Amino acid sequence: MNFSTRIQHLQDLIGSSERLLSEAIPKGHIDLTSSVPPFPVPGVLLNAAQEIIRSENLNYTETYGLSKLREALAEKYKLTWGTDGVTITTGTTEALFCVLASVLNPDDELLVPSLTLRGHESVSYFFSGTVREYPVSMETPYPITAEALIEMVTSKTKAILLNNPLLATGQLFDVKQFEILSAYCEQKGIFILVDESFYDIRYAGFEAISYAGYADHVITFSSMTKLFSISGLRIGWLFAHPEITEAVNSVRYISSTCANTFSQRFALRMVHGLGKETEDKLLSILQNRRKLMLETLQHYSFEKYVKSHAGYYVLLNIQHELKEPMSDIDFVRILKDRHEVMATPGSLFGPAAKGYIRISFATEETDIQHGVAAIRECVDAQNL
Repeated sequence: MNFSTRIQHLQDLIGSSERLLSEAIPKGHIDLTSSVPPFPVPGVLLNAAQEIIRSENLNYTETYGLSKLREALAEKYKLTWGTDGVTITTGTTEALFCVLASVLNPDDELLVPSLTLRGHESVSYFFSGTVREYPVSMETPYPITAEALIEMVTSKTKAILLNNPLLATGQLFDVKQFEILSAYCEQKGIFILVDESFYDIRYAGFEAISYAGYADHVITFSSMTKLFSISGLRIGWLFAHPEITEAVNSVRYISSTCANTFSQRFALRMVHGLGKETEDKLLSILQNRRKLMLETLQHYSFEKYVKSHAGYYVLLNIQHELKEPMSDIDFVRILKDRHEVMATPGSLFGPAAKGYIRISFATEETDIQHGVAAIRECVDAQNL
């Protein structure tokens, strides 16, 4: 069929990645690819959902979002912009899409980390922008310095995308480095886009702040559904200067009208504390499973991997364990077919992660132990 060249380019860019990420898990296989925790939805949340459906208005809200939810978020994050700086979106994906639609002109440049989802790159191309990757380090506690990022800036740079935490590794951006970068970007008129989708899933011992409301040129987007296994509600929010939110909602008015009203009312209850007690318990469980994953990797003599500060993944350097070169995609195929364990090829997140696999500890403890053991068996079999 005669599709637009824009769509053809998008299909080429994300097609193979999407197929690999969406593969069904064969029965009996251990799943270390999970992007959601294995916990059932807490009963208190299910009861609240029933209550909302039975008794609350589910018609359209204004495009900016439910006013009470925006007020609650402005108060929670202490935004000096007030509710005018808050927009409720259909997840963080829509937030990023509408921000780039609002700020990018053709040939404007977006800087993205060399370790991120290809979808970020494809959105920029959709609006005829250009994308350049900045290198991130997996060998240091923080992925990049402000100095290294500033060296990447050109006269065409319009925006810089940061993941806080970095998606595949869980590394957080250093607060002092962000201060330096922010001051530079303010002077140059460059937007900083901060994706904090996994910010609430972080572990004790690591300094971190949310950059919501940090400065007029800083745009932050986030959500709070991943931990509770309700990411399908597709609800998120964007914090930005009111001039930016006005532009963003001009796009949203013609693209989505408003975020799902049920999800907005549900999110309002969560911002007011619904599920907080359960949240603390789930974070404690994830912290213990992170500890188990790291201990199991050490037990099976894996040497090079990134210890996550947030999220629920570990990025494991599999090429370091192999005597002969092998692509991470081929290794994952063999791991699936011969050892019945599912993992995610690192190269799906960019060239910086070639030779790595991403494994999730958002699963059962026995799956962590047996899954890592199977990865060692797979490595040893390839080294014979």
